[in-house]
Amino acid sequence: MSTSLFNPLRLKIPWLCDILFVSDPEHIRQIETSGEVDRLHRYDTADLPWWVSFFFKATKFHDDTRDLWFCPLESTANPSYPRRRAYLEAKVAHGYSAGDVRKIADLLRADASDDVLAHAMVQIVNHRFFAQEVPLSITRAAQYTLQNLGEAIWPWKYRRGKASQQQIMDYCARTLPQDVHILDVGHNIGEVVQATAKALRRIKDHLDRPVEDIFTTYAPTPQVLRIATTASTFHGLLWLPTRAGHTVIILKIGRAAAQTGDILFTFST
Repeated sequence: MSTSLFNPLRLKIPWLCDILFVSDPEHIRQIETSGEVDRLHRYDTADLPWWVSFFFKATKFHDDTRDLWFCPLESTANPSYPRRRAYLEAKVAHGYSAGDVRKIADLLRADASDDVLAHAMVQIVNHRFFAQEVPLSITRAAQYTLQNLGEAIWPWKYRRGKASQQQIMDYCARTLPQDVHILDVGHNIGEVVQATAKALRRIKDHLDRPVEDIFTTYAPTPQVLRIATTASTFHGLLWLPTRAGHTVIILKIGRAAAQTGDILFTFST
């Protein structure tokens, strides 16, 4: 395979960062199946690149105080991964009642505000985890956790994102059973507020289009991250090899979904 200076796009600054941005669907598949990358928390937090630790402290994916990471960022080799995934799958399997669906449909038809829609959705999606209503202060805080690297350069956004994440994590620690991984549940609050509510509005605005078409055109998960576990050019895809534990690969699955129309790229690689 021929190499390219711009596809994938690589940002490599010595002693600072090494980031690979991949949007080509075939390149994503090639890298993901190479056996030469893994999820971020394959390495201990203290051993990750400095910018990774800095950025993720202000996101819904990491609890810096307790050193917890969201389940899909854990290596599948982590002993806790199967149990955590099984717990989440069992909760998701509970599904939704007809009353839940009607409530959200009514809010969409009434053109409810983003705050009202997001708060209602958080209750419906997360009642399977909590034995009480999630406070409005928590659902509002969830909108401020960082969603992309560009937001981290603004000090006020970073401070607000970090404080919001800790507010959510502290609430989960006080409220959830002790055997529940609080980051997995806390992330779910943020995901509903930042992505799911917007996705439902898009469905409402495009009722004439198939759901698969909407979710590939407007993928709710724009990217997933991997980290190199060995030095590799991915069979000639790169000019210079990756560095284990240092090179971070950002797989732009949202773009791949839009390009291919493949619904599998909407939520995964």
